Amino acid sequence: MGPMRFLFALALLCAPAPAFAWGAEGHEIVAAIALDGLTPGARAQVAQLLGSPAMMIHDANWADEIRERRPETGSWHYVDIPLGAGGYDARRDCAYDNCAVAQIGNDRHFLADRRAPRAVRAEALRFLIHLAADIHQPLHAEDHDDKGGNAVRVVLNGDRTNLHHVWDVSVVEVFGFDAAAAARRIEAGIGPAQRAAWSGGTPAAWANEAHAIARDTIYPALEGRRALRLPRDYARRNRAVAQEQLAKAGVRLAWLLNTTLK
Repeated sequence: MGPMRFLFALALLCAPAPAFAWGAEGHEIVAAIALDGLTPGARAQVAQLLGSPAMMIHDANWADEIRERRPETGSWHYVDIPLGAGGYDARRDCAYDNCAVAQIGNDRHFLADRRAPRAVRAEALRFLIHLAADIHQPLHAEDHDDKGGNAVRVVLNGDRTNLHHVWDVSVVEVFGFDAAAAARRIEAGIGPAQRAAWSGGTPAAWANEAHAIARDTIYPALEGRRALRLPRDYARRNRAVAQEQLAKAGVRLAWLLNTTLK
């Protein structure tokens, strides 16, 4: 390998990975929690559409995997609510229904239509599994003229990355690298009262909750800086926030599928 090709390959290895909400493990955790909460009827329909109920977990990252060949779906993964705003405004934040809030509604409509082709309903289900998790990631529900934190350069434990990637991946890694085991531990901490309180709402309300975390918790700690070194235990400090958002996403995804596939 020539020196230029070597340097190019080295640059690729050092570059941060593209940021997708929660990373692969986070999406699998949400899907596993949701799977445990499905009614028998919803579980049977998921099996009919995907091949088996466990395919919910297998397909949890499908919507990220197709983004390169279907770039029109990219904006479905987030909603750009201005960081200083009080909450979601459809006219301001979701032009032409091109955001996560509207797309969850669209996919729910397609999934509920028993007359639609199976392939259409299966695709809608795969998107719902993924987007219900995306909308609970705080940096997927805000923008501070920084591409949802992608432009905020940070150093965490010696690694140069960006704030979005930290919340996609690093805050989930504290739960371990076994998504099934992590899901069981998180689910064990969800009490009946919490499950009942979280089972409901709208995608706009869920986005508002995530946005408030970014606005009131994540960004104030940055003190307005664009390049900074995060504390070595930053991910662990934010474990409780990440755990609750993953838990809410799983419970709400189950509720969404149970009510749509009833």
